[in-house]
Amino acid sequence: MDLSKIRNIGFAAHIDAGKTTTTERVLFYTQRIHRMGEVDEGTATMDYMIQEKERGITIQAAATFCEWKSYIIHIVDTPGHVDFTAEVERSLRILDGLVIIFSAVEGVEPQSETIWRQAEKFNVPRIAFINKMDRQGADHLRVIDHIERKLKIKPLLLEWPVGIESEFKGVYHFVEFKKILWDKDEMGLSFSEYEINNLPEEAIKYYEEMIITLSELDESVADEFYEKGFVNSEKLHNLIRKGVLEKLFLPVFIGSALKNKGIQPLLDGICFYLPSPLDRGKIQGKDPLKQILIERKPSPEEPFSGVVFKIQIFEDMGKLCYLRIYSGTLKQGNKIYNPRTKEIARIQRLYRLHANRRKALKEAICGEIVGIVGPKNLRTGDTLCEYENPILYEEMLFPEPVVSQAIEPVSSRDLPKLEERLKWMMEEDPTFKLKIDEESGQIIISGMGELHLDIILDRLRRDYNLSFRALKPQVHYRESIIKEGESIKEVKKTIGGEEHYGKVKIKVLPLKDLMRNEIFINENMNLAEEMREVALNSLNEVLEFGPLMGYPLINVKIILEKVYNIEKTSSIGLRLGIIEAGKEAINNAEPQILEPYSYVEINVPQEYVGNVIQDLTQREADILEQGIDEATGWMKIRAEMPLKNTFGYATTLRSHTKGRASLWMKISKFKPLKLEKKDFLD
Repeated sequence: MDLSKIRNIGFAAHIDAGKTTTTERVLFYTQRIHRMGEVDEGTATMDYMIQEKERGITIQAAATFCEWKSYIIHIVDTPGHVDFTAEVERSLRILDGLVIIFSAVEGVEPQSETIWRQAEKFNVPRIAFINKMDRQGADHLRVIDHIERKLKIKPLLLEWPVGIESEFKGVYHFVEFKKILWDKDEMGLSFSEYEINNLPEEAIKYYEEMIITLSELDESVADEFYEKGFVNSEKLHNLIRKGVLEKLFLPVFIGSALKNKGIQPLLDGICFYLPSPLDRGKIQGKDPLKQILIERKPSPEEPFSGVVFKIQIFEDMGKLCYLRIYSGTLKQGNKIYNPRTKEIARIQRLYRLHANRRKALKEAICGEIVGIVGPKNLRTGDTLCEYENPILYEEMLFPEPVVSQAIEPVSSRDLPKLEERLKWMMEEDPTFKLKIDEESGQIIISGMGELHLDIILDRLRRDYNLSFRALKPQVHYRESIIKEGESIKEVKKTIGGEEHYGKVKIKVLPLKDLMRNEIFINENMNLAEEMREVALNSLNEVLEFGPLMGYPLINVKIILEKVYNIEKTSSIGLRLGIIEAGKEAINNAEPQILEPYSYVEINVPQEYVGNVIQDLTQREADILEQGIDEATGWMKIRAEMPLKNTFGYATTLRSHTKGRASLWMKISKFKPLKLEKKDFLD
């Protein structure tokens, strides 16, 4: 297999921008499927869960593959709803390229910005597709303006529409300098191509802008344009590819997935411009024994290595792990090593993935995304490699849950099965947590939002036929500090007849609205690697339980400034000293309780604005901004409100606006709890 012809890409977008519909067309035109499914009809290939079919949204990332013009394209279709944004994050961790889809009507929406930041974090090259050009209110130039202003990158428009809204028929393709019309059949399989004699006047500006941008990479482009009036398409393709790999600009395609127009040029763009595994180059990891940086090249001849980025558990086959292979070759029956668990396991089965269907493989090489069955104790983010050539890639980090709900089985006989299925779901979804309340005996489930938990409960009832009672959701509070604090603690303890000593100095400082913590160890102390690991784990332990009500701490910078008498210090003494000093330092820094707030964005017809504003006020929302959306003529309202007041809000909003308003919410920040502690305890 030619590695230069492999593409590992994802489709990502704000909810309802047409991401799954676009994926469906890509699979159809590449002959991966022979009938196009529709999201609204619940027949989309990639949305195969019952909950996805009924709600018309993507909940789990799904993997598939197809072929286009001798290229192998591995595709991960990701969710657009903010409650499942961790699915996007773990997919981006292993992808080489990304197609971001925007609606031609709504433009760059909030979740699109979140996806963009995630792609920046993982340094993933991108192209864009402006979808829904057939819709009333479609305006590709408004979207181009949004991209430049909101995403802070230069958009490079590669196509111009032939007609717009209901008259949208095709595109003027700048690079090929052709007019493409989907006028031969409704399915979009066939299209007509015409040489361009005259571009529309408004399009000339954007064609020339493309030429000027690319001439900054190669001066001969401008010379050829002024001499001939157009530029060789192969030269333009190569320069656009260079710009994408270096993230100098964002190539933009246009079309209408629902009307089957514009997908074939997008497929060409995926193959021409997005990187292969070879383009992404060497992958850095750590030698788990020597703790030094090492590299793996994307070559079948290298030692095998890969990362598990998703897990699904089935009653009939056990644990199916989605694996991105970074180096080497993996064969069915191979033994592989997990550096985290230090376990060796055999690959029992190896699969090519296509949504909820699988095709058995004998072997797979680097650059591929496959499914494996065999290893038992895997979790999302684990590195797999050869025992003789170990490597450990960077782990995946996931946000902590913000909403909890208590559930209890109707019959005690269902308790073991309920707990087992919940543990399965926790393995599949790193943002879902489970614990048993010691006082009440209730099962407490926690997730990223009301919808997240609602999907979990629906799966328990329908997928696993379990009966239970669910109580009202509760928010997860946090604790933080207001000022700096420090403490020096000395510990002397005898355990099992052995003396343990530790004396440390800990300092804590508040961080501003980062929704995370920072942990530092003074590097001048020259701690041994084993002691350093004990110190890091202990500092993390300090931040797990706040002093006021036992909630996790956030927005705290904690520093191990000094370990006294290192030669006398034992690992247990170090741990006890850090925990005692850390707790005292936090108490000295004026701890406070924080509650989560949601950022809310609402689009509502103007006749219902009064109802919406009144309800937001009753929910203690702060209105940040409101104004007329130029695309729809509706009012766009941006607000923040306590998360505890958002439960049931989507249903209420539908009621107040006769189902016409649209809503988007995400956890935005934590603010000091307004209630007094005694009132909160009540």
